[in-house]
Amino acid sequence: MITGGATYTDDVQLPGMLYAAILRSPHAHAKINSIDTTAANSSPGVVAVFTGSDTNGVLSPIPCAWIPPDSDVKAVAHPAIATDVVRYQGMPLQLS
Repeated sequence: MITGGATYTDDVQLPGMLYAAILRSPHAHAKINSIDTTAANSSPGVVAVFTGSDTNGVLSPIPCAWIPPDSDVKAVAHPAIATDVVRYQGMPLQLS
């Protein structure tokens, strides 16, 4: 019998648990001049704000999983959060 009583990750609440919000770029192939985190840092409930410059060298690049093993195509480092250039629309710029 199906009761609808499954537990999903969104149902889990642990002591001291935090939530994250990702600011994504509205532009593709754009240069990042600067990111002002003042408004995010001063928002109620925000514990920390991270940009690509904060996570560069801390988070490993995301591996490119769609290149066939026998291919001559070279995988490009793909940062988890954009640092200097946005590669695609929707690429993460900031995590808070």
